[in-house]
Amino acid sequence: MDLLYAIVHCHGWVRSDEQMVVVRLEPLQQPARRHAQEQLCRKLTGLAAKIPGGKWLRIEVGESPL
Repeated sequence: MDLLYAIVHCHGWVRSDEQMVVVRLEPLQQPARRHAQEQLCRKLTGLAAKIPGGKWLRIEVGESPL
């Protein structure tokens, strides 16, 4: 549960265009935790979720703003 808390409480950025909303999270410092964070983001993105309004949702891990 501590890992999930760390992932959902990290800082990040949001970019939106006509087709997609992209959420980029700052990577966690510990390699094992960062790997888990990246896997979770890939899984969530792989669900091909659409938000209200019809835009696709993509969640990723990255160092800098979009």
